[in-house]
Amino acid sequence: MKRVLIIGGTGTISTPITKALAEDEDVELYILNRGKRKDDLPESVHRLIADIRNDVGHVKEVVKDLHFDSVIDFLIMNEKDAYEAYDIFKGKTEQFIFISTVCVLDHSLSCNVDESMAYGNRYYQYGRDKEACEKFFLDKYEKEGFPVTIVRPSQTYSDSRYPLSVKGKNYWGVASRMLKGKKVIVHGDGQGVWACTHAKDFKKLFLPLVCNKETIAEIYQVMDKRSYTWDMIYEALADALGVEYRPCYISQYLLDGSKTYDLKSSLHGDKHFSCIYDTSKIRKLAGDPELDIDIRKGAQLYVEYMDAHPEEKVEDEAFDKWCDETIEKYESLAEQFVEML
Repeated sequence: MKRVLIIGGTGTISTPITKALAEDEDVELYILNRGKRKDDLPESVHRLIADIRNDVGHVKEVVKDLHFDSVIDFLIMNEKDAYEAYDIFKGKTEQFIFISTVCVLDHSLSCNVDESMAYGNRYYQYGRDKEACEKFFLDKYEKEGFPVTIVRPSQTYSDSRYPLSVKGKNYWGVASRMLKGKKVIVHGDGQGVWACTHAKDFKKLFLPLVCNKETIAEIYQVMDKRSYTWDMIYEALADALGVEYRPCYISQYLLDGSKTYDLKSSLHGDKHFSCIYDTSKIRKLAGDPELDIDIRKGAQLYVEYMDAHPEEKVEDEAFDKWCDETIEKYESLAEQFVEML
């Protein structure tokens, strides 16, 4: 039986993976987190309650008598986190899976992206922090044999989250505007190409990595091979809601100047560049599983989930007001500009 430890395990990406491993009769599953979120996992799952970000000493005590075939860490955000994880698990696992991100890359170099693209996200601190983590772990592998596997997702969404270009504090704020017949802000002209993957499909590609020693010291782009324009993504949501899609296209370079939302990081550092990801490496490893949830089905699942959980339909009044004012000013100035042409 394989002994697997998941650090985190209750987030968007990790929840389907946790549930699948919990149901695998060949896996003895441990979960380490703060125990703040409820779960419906079977009693056979070992729950280790500890705060890995703020009490490393306690974590070391909790795992001191354990050795794992695989440790999957969903919580590492910067080099300090990476060092602490290495310090805890060196010599205690046959494999350590680090969840990185495609944001570590310099997407200005090419629209066609594989695992060999150069590092360098000059717009997004999150990407630079994850880059530092990747380099740290790969250095520890080269010098000490630390058994790291690096996973780079693009945007992964779920039944309760939906990929969006410009949003406020939640996802429902955009859906709510659509239902009210209002325009929604989309960066650029809506024709940028984006890869987004439903968490249930991400799980199918990810699980073959677990306890697989052939993946050590390797980097894998893990996402759906299908890509969509932002118009396709937003129109799928509008259709699922049964309303008209009414976009207001605003240049990324104008949105960079927002004093209310950090759009320079979230857009220029992530969603601005059109990307076609080469997923041949992970698909070959995973046996090229069929992914069931395209963007239209994903939009429908999101709307069905929100209808079944009305308590999560939280209005974002500040974002709604900002959108109204931004769209009004932009369209007024755009009219004046057109008159000058």
